[in-house]
Amino acid sequence: MNAARLFACLCLPSLAWAQQPAEDDEFARLEPVLQRALAAAAPFVVTVETFGGTRRTLGADGPADGDGPPLPRPAPKAEPPPDDAPPPVPEDAEPEGERAGRRPRPPMVPEGFRQARGRTSGVVLTRDGWILVSRFALNFDPTTVLVTVPGRGTFHAQRAGEDTSRGIALVKIAADDLPVPTFVPPDEVRVGQWAFALGRTFAADEPTVHMGIVSARSRLFGRALQIDASTSPANYGGAVIDVRGRVLGIAVPLSPSGRNAGVEWYDSGIGFAVTIADIPGLLQRMQQGEVLQRGWLGVHLELAHLGPGAKVAGTPKDGLAARAGLRKGDVILEVDGVPVANGPHLQMLVGARMGGDAIRLVVAKRTGERVEIGPLRLFDAPWSEQAQSNDLPASFPLPEKPEGR
Repeated sequence: MNAARLFACLCLPSLAWAQQPAEDDEFARLEPVLQRALAAAAPFVVTVETFGGTRRTLGADGPADGDGPPLPRPAPKAEPPPDDAPPPVPEDAEPEGERAGRRPRPPMVPEGFRQARGRTSGVVLTRDGWILVSRFALNFDPTTVLVTVPGRGTFHAQRAGEDTSRGIALVKIAADDLPVPTFVPPDEVRVGQWAFALGRTFAADEPTVHMGIVSARSRLFGRALQIDASTSPANYGGAVIDVRGRVLGIAVPLSPSGRNAGVEWYDSGIGFAVTIADIPGLLQRMQQGEVLQRGWLGVHLELAHLGPGAKVAGTPKDGLAARAGLRKGDVILEVDGVPVANGPHLQMLVGARMGGDAIRLVVAKRTGERVEIGPLRLFDAPWSEQAQSNDLPASFPLPEKPEGR
């Protein structure tokens, strides 16, 4: 074979591949699929605007994500300044040269001040006007909440309940025949499937979209999916959809503690979507105005006990476990029929539940007696418990959700 023929044999396949129509390219074939999904989802992704409200203190004494009521520091006692004294200069004020000729700025983090919050995204839940939003949009207690539905106009919204563990809230607008999505049960979601995060913060005509895949399931004690599509405040509260335009979940940030939603991983390249199809009972409670908290049993565990079961090291006197008769030395063997492997497993089994949920325990008492306790109605987790930052293993099985959740 001469050099010319050899060159032709090597180059012709490459030229033929390069000349294939764009329709045959896998990514080009994905474009109309994505566009159909966007067309299906666009009507139920709404714009949420909040105005007014009191900003909470987000200093060192408060939670990193602004969640929960931080305690103010006690003010030191001081003699009152004379009437003609100049106003005090805050510690974070500009240098003297830059401040010349200007009034001193107020402190950056006062106990509270009135402010506007701006736009975020939401998702229609029901035809009669229930809207899912991120609770971070409402965290500063806005005085006015407006919801703009594509093609229907802008409505005043009334706040209802919240789920602090998932970082979502419900608001109600006076509207009928709204377009509603299909929510995908989390058991049908598969790791590796396409996931598109939508938002309307900066897009009145059509939603913004970020493409990714589902990278993990059962995050946040079974409450959320992990995705690698870009999620940030621009689409918090917006829909995360599949290739059919069905809603996999609502985009929220997630805390590295794994306990509650939070903003520590904001814009980190890791996104999360809390699932909705599996919590009809919780949504009903939120419609009634309840603020839902993660469940709390109220036990301190013996870390040296590696299992089986979780050994109780102490029970706070205001906790449910103390009232139920659990004492130091008891070993919790089962939660709702699920054998407890060790202490972290017990934390996962309880952490997957909400305050008000009923559970049953099997306990080996320190006296050697084996007893069944329950049903017990879990307490709401106190803030000191919710703010703990230690991560928990994710390799244990989660319990089945109680009927009606």
